[in-house]
Amino acid sequence: MSFTLHHASERGVAEHGWLHSRFSFSFAEYHNPKRMEFGALRVINDDIVEAGKGFGMHPHQNMEIVSIVTKGALEHRDSEGNHGIIKAGEIQYMSAASGVYHSEHATKDESVALFQIWIHPNQKGGSPLYDQRSFIHHDKTNKWVTLVSGDGREDSIVIKQDASISVAEVEDGATITIPPVTKDHGRLLLIIEGKVEINEQILDSRDELQITDEEEYALIAHTASKVLLFDVPMHSHLS
Repeated sequence: MSFTLHHASERGVAEHGWLHSRFSFSFAEYHNPKRMEFGALRVINDDIVEAGKGFGMHPHQNMEIVSIVTKGALEHRDSEGNHGIIKAGEIQYMSAASGVYHSEHATKDESVALFQIWIHPNQKGGSPLYDQRSFIHHDKTNKWVTLVSGDGREDSIVIKQDASISVAEVEDGATITIPPVTKDHGRLLLIIEGKVEINEQILDSRDELQITDEEEYALIAHTASKVLLFDVPMHSHLS
C-alpha cells in the first residue's frame, strides 16, 4: 500500500508550561518505534512557545534544520554569530554541519507558533550555514511554492539534501496536482489547516499522509486549506 494516513490525534505530545509540542516522529521523551522518521525526514515538531520563553543554547551536528513560523516571531542566535528575528510567513534554515550551538526564543510580545523540521543531510561535516527568507508576498493560491530544496529552484533556500518542502494555499473546491517524484523518493503531506481529499482519503487539520509510490495525485480542497508537501529520498541517511 502506497498510502499511510496518520491523524493529528496520533502524534506525540509534550507540555512543558512554556512549550506546547506535537511530534510526528519520535523526539525527546516521546518514543514510538513505528514513527522514527520518513526517509531523510527525521523531525516535524508542531510547537507553540510562550512569549519571552524558548530554548537556551544547545548543540546540533550533521542535521539540516528548517523552521516555518506561522504566528508571532522567533529570535535566533548561534555560535557562528548569526542573529535573526523570523516572523510569520518567513522560513529559517540552519545547517548544523560539523557542529553549532544555537538558541531560539519567542519575542517578549507574543507567543510563537512554528514547525521545526529536521532533515538528514547528504554529506557530513563542513561549515555551519544560516539563512532566512520571507515568502509572505509569494502567490500560493492553488499552486505549490518551493520553500527549500537541494538545487535552489524558484528562489528557494538551498539545503544539503536532494529534498524539498513546498506550501500551497488551496481555495475551497479547488484541485491541485501533487507532482510525481523520482525513483526512491517519498512524499509526505501535512495539512496545516483546512480539509482536503487525496485518492479518497480525507485529511483534516494537522493530519499527515505518506505516499511511497511515484505517481501523480490530485488534492481536492473541501474547505480553504493550507498544505505542506515534503519530497525526500527514502534511502537510509548517512551513518
